[in-house]
Amino acid sequence: MKIKVLVFLFQLNGGGAERTVVNIINKLDTDIYDIVLVLGNDKNNVYIDLISDRVKIKFLYCNKLRNCLFRLRKCIIEENPTLIFTTMNPNNLMVLFAKILSFKSIPVIIREANNRTQSGKVTKFNKFITTIFYNTSNKVVALSQGVSEDLIENFKIKTDKIKVIYNPVDIDNINILKNEIVEDIEINKNEKLIISVGRLEEQKDFSTLIKAFSLVLEKINAKLIILGIGSQEKMLKELCVNLGIEDKVLFLGFKENPQKYVKSSDLFVLTSKWEGFGHVIVESMAVGTPVVVTDCKSGPFEIIKDNKYGLLTEVENFQEVAKKIIAMLENDEMRSWYSKQGLKRSSDFNSNLIVKEYEELFTKVINSKVR
Repeated sequence: MKIKVLVFLFQLNGGGAERTVVNIINKLDTDIYDIVLVLGNDKNNVYIDLISDRVKIKFLYCNKLRNCLFRLRKCIIEENPTLIFTTMNPNNLMVLFAKILSFKSIPVIIREANNRTQSGKVTKFNKFITTIFYNTSNKVVALSQGVSEDLIENFKIKTDKIKVIYNPVDIDNINILKNEIVEDIEINKNEKLIISVGRLEEQKDFSTLIKAFSLVLEKINAKLIILGIGSQEKMLKELCVNLGIEDKVLFLGFKENPQKYVKSSDLFVLTSKWEGFGHVIVESMAVGTPVVVTDCKSGPFEIIKDNKYGLLTEVENFQEVAKKIIAMLENDEMRSWYSKQGLKRSSDFNSNLIVKEYEELFTKVINSKVR
């Protein structure tokens, strides 16, 4: 009999945590696992077309996450899975509460997708309920050592509850997608191309990147591509106008295949204030584009390893970011070296390897529950 895994997400939107779930469930061994993906509603699920046909998808049709509780409870009872898996704090809390209300002794593995304390937005109440509920789970997956430390130090999660597993990156699929032709923008060979990918929100700090880029333009003929959507889009476009660089910055919105744009670029830059891991960093490395990223908590340093696989720069320091970008763009030999180093490093996060770690964890949790 196969192991039935129920995976819950309120929405499968365009974030790194959601993309990670897609990579995991698509790579799980279907000879061993039956996967049921439960989504809160049928709207804004931009990654849904990437889900394998072998995955069963169910919708709860809730307009808000908080309204999913009893429908999720009912779904858990009806599906009666061997294991439940979810990610991101709101989803994690919802699953753990619904599972308790189901009165089912089903093991639950949750995944923490960010160094949440760094955001400065964790309320005392959220910290309290996170401590209570996370410690009722069977295992908490931290996607970096930094996230693990945050969970232990600031949320009082028991050390033996936590398992660090880095994000899986689908290298095989990236190697296909990177070769698609970019047709919606004109690429000028006399113009260096810088790219960044992420939600247009405070965490990603695109304002620092844009300010740095304005300094880069004083020395280098370049263009900046930003892929992503979010609440700060209007503000960021106004910043470009105020700096007089609006014709040099392209906001292209969400792209299902960002890899072809990254592959066409000379440099990938990420100026986040905090990260749990930094999925797009590894994806950029995997297409051979060198990276400049802020040394924020938690993931980038663990990926870059003290400038070994890319250049680290100070958080919110646009002058230093500009210096690192200029250093890369003016030195073809440096870019070529970091391109090769990045390719080498990206293989450590190949989804074929990382998903095996998840499968081993699933087996361990299920077996310990059976006993």
